[in-house]
Amino acid sequence: MDPFLNWTLALSLAALFFAAVVEKVLAWREWPGVVRGYRLLPDRLADSAAALVLVAEMLAAAMLLWTRTRPAGGLSAAALLLLFAGALAINIRRGRTHIDCGCFGRALRQSLAPWMVHRNLITALLALTLLLPVRPRALTVLDWIACAGCALSLAFLYPVAALVLGGLRPLEDRAPDGVAIAAGGLPTAAREAAPGHGSATRGVR
Repeated sequence: MDPFLNWTLALSLAALFFAAVVEKVLAWREWPGVVRGYRLLPDRLADSAAALVLVAEMLAAAMLLWTRTRPAGGLSAAALLLLFAGALAINIRRGRTHIDCGCFGRALRQSLAPWMVHRNLITALLALTLLLPVRPRALTVLDWIACAGCALSLAFLYPVAALVLGGLRPLEDRAPDGVAIAAGGLPTAAREAAPGHGSATRGVR
């Protein structure tokens, strides 16, 4: 792989995961409810799982920034994306598409949709390309500028693609008991708004 492509992809993924970490930290009180919202774990494990995901995202983002740890970072990022894709797919199959994915913070809401699973699978595949050997080549100043520009563009297109494919709704449009949480493009659900779907513990790039 050319180092330009390697750095562009690594920086884009690092920005995605760092944004997810920041959003989770800002909404830390609600984050365990995000884990509960997908109903994949017992409620008593929600706090531990929420902290584990946060640490895993932080480590993946950090490892992507250094060439020596980048393959491990790419593998970790792919594993997280596949985990999130699985959580989305399971709930879509259950017919629980009304829950908020929380992918774009507390101010916007988006229900689950199959394209989100495909998005995560494609992004995971891209992350795995960071395991490929990098061809030795010194990057020029123009290369670095172009690399940063491409990374920023990709980071910008990620939510724009969601807007085009699924549509985003303002926070005030959701049901009264919905609690949105943030994670930059990763699954971060809200409490369910539909009646008759269980306990008050319902609550995740």
